[in-house]
Amino acid sequence: MLEASQMTFQGKRRMGVSTINLIFYVTFLIFSVFATLLITEIMGSVLMLLAWDRTRSKVLGYIVPIWEVTGTFGVFWVVVVDFSFPGILIPAAHIYAVAIMLFLILMVARNSSIVFGEYIMNKGWLDEKKLYRAYSLSTIALGTVVLVILSSIISGKGVDLANLEFQLGPWLSSGGSYAFIIGTLLIGVGLAPPFFGLKELRFLSLPATSTGVGLSLLSYYLYLPALLSPYIAIPVVITLLVPVLFSMEKTNALMANKLVFAVVSVVILFSLNFLVYPNAFGKALAVDSITTAGPMAGAFITITVLGGFLLAVMLAIYLFAVRKATSSRTAAAPGK
Repeated sequence: MLEASQMTFQGKRRMGVSTINLIFYVTFLIFSVFATLLITEIMGSVLMLLAWDRTRSKVLGYIVPIWEVTGTFGVFWVVVVDFSFPGILIPAAHIYAVAIMLFLILMVARNSSIVFGEYIMNKGWLDEKKLYRAYSLSTIALGTVVLVILSSIISGKGVDLANLEFQLGPWLSSGGSYAFIIGTLLIGVGLAPPFFGLKELRFLSLPATSTGVGLSLLSYYLYLPALLSPYIAIPVVITLLVPVLFSMEKTNALMANKLVFAVVSVVILFSLNFLVYPNAFGKALAVDSITTAGPMAGAFITITVLGGFLLAVMLAIYLFAVRKATSSRTAAAPGK
C-alpha cells in the first residue's frame, strides 16, 4: 500500500531531504500561525453565539481587524505549500474536491457577513447581531471542514490514495473522527475565556480544556495507537497550563495577553508536527517523498523567509491602521 500510494503521488525519496526536512518544518510553522488565527476566530464565534451581550465588545474588538489577516495568512500558506509539495496539489484537489468547495462557499459566507456586520447596524430585520451570528456559524462550519481534512491527513481514514478519493462513510465509521472533532472544539471553548480575558468564565476553562485534551488523545489512539508518541506530552502539558495559569490571580493577565497566547498556541500546534511527519495519511505516505529538493529547496527557503517578512510588516501596518480607525470610531460614538 505504501509503495502504491507513493507511485500515485509520483513521489520519489530524494537524497538529503529525509535527514532533516527543513521545508516541511517551515511550512508547518506557517500553517501553525494560520491555524492559530483561525482557531481564535472560532473561539470568538462560539462566545458570540452563546453569550452575545456579555462577550460582544471584547470579541468584536479582536475579530473585526483580524479576520482579513487570517485570510491573508491562509493564502500565504497555500502559496508556500505550492512550492514545498508541488506533486501533491493535484492529487489533493481530487481527494478533497467536495471539502474544498464547501470551504470556499463558507469562506464567502464568512467574509460577506462580517463585512456587512461592520457597516450595517440596523436595517429592519437585518441587524448587527444577526450578521455576526451568520459570521459565527459560517466560521465554525468552515473550521469543522478544516478539521475533517486534517483528521483524514493524520489518520488516513476515508482516504483512498490509490483512487484519489475521500469517502465520508469510512471516515464517519471511525470513532476517532468524532472524538477528534469534539475534542478540538472543546479545547477551543476552554481556551476562549483566557484569550478574551473573560474572568467570569474561568470556572469553565479548565474542565472544557481537559475534556477536549482527553478526547483528542482518545482520537489518536482510536485512529492509530502509534500516533501517541511520547512527544504528545509537550502539547498536552502546555495546553493544560493555559487554563491553570488563567485561574490564578497573579498570572491570569499574562494568559489574557493576546500576543502571549498566540505565541503559546503556535508552539502547541507546531509541536504536533509528529502526527504527519515523517509519514502522513495513517503512516501510508512518506512526506520526504513528496518534498521539493535540489536547487528549488534553497530557493523555497529564501522566498519563504523574504515573503514572510514582507507579509508580517504589511500586516503590522494594517493592524495598526485598523486599530487606530476603530479607536477613533469608538470615541466618536461612545453610546454604541
